[in-house]
Amino acid sequence: MSDAYVSTQLLCKQCSAPLSVELGAKFVTCEFCNTVNFVDKSQAVLHYTVTPTLDEQGAAAALRRWMAGNQTVKGLDQAAQIESQTYQLFPLWQVRTVSGDKEKVVFKPAAALSIVELGKLTVPASDLVAYDDTLDAVAVKPTVPVTAVHSWLASNEGIAAGSIEELSLVHAPIYQFKYRYKEQSYTALVDAAAGQVFAAIYPEKFELPYVSIGGFGCLAYFLAALIPAITLAVSNSNIALGLGVLIYLGVAVVLAMPIFMVAASISRRY
Repeated sequence: MSDAYVSTQLLCKQCSAPLSVELGAKFVTCEFCNTVNFVDKSQAVLHYTVTPTLDEQGAAAALRRWMAGNQTVKGLDQAAQIESQTYQLFPLWQVRTVSGDKEKVVFKPAAALSIVELGKLTVPASDLVAYDDTLDAVAVKPTVPVTAVHSWLASNEGIAAGSIEELSLVHAPIYQFKYRYKEQSYTALVDAAAGQVFAAIYPEKFELPYVSIGGFGCLAYFLAALIPAITLAVSNSNIALGLGVLIYLGVAVVLAMPIFMVAASISRRY
């Protein structure tokens, strides 16, 4: 157990047995004596984890799918070599507040981030289960204390400590991958519950060719669109305007072919 937080165990008011409390629940029935207990979680810190849905093979497949996506350089999924794969449970502070009939859930990393994007990780309440101490071997210890969370919520989210309905520590399952591409090493994280991939630095798709062909196409069609106006200025008649429109349509069709061919060539290369 880390000094960064103190886990709270809620007990049955009738028989003092530990209660298994779901996130957001205000009433809990004791499994031993069937007593219905009202639970005040505003001052409690409950500890949950998320059951993973991906095993090692599934996480690696999710990573490969991300590598084959539009963000990364073409062929990364085939060329990248996975050097290591590590499973861990990453801690997040989950804060639930209710204002009127609106509920708000805020997540805050409870430990230092190796990849900042992991701070965007969210966890559906339906996926939470009570934390089991047998998971300690793969769980990252929280280093952000509760007091720091309260301060951050007040200054950044406008949430005062008194308006917090529930504060929980959630350990989310993460696979950390180290992979190599063209003599460079990279790190990526895969959410083992949802399959989402987080990466700060990775081999990105080279955007300059796409931007260049897009800029050329915009300029070419802009100039072509001036043809009707030019013909109308030369000869102020409906016939000249109609002729200008026909010329524009012909130029537009002619321009489309080389632009398409260049774009297809760039797509194959990058």
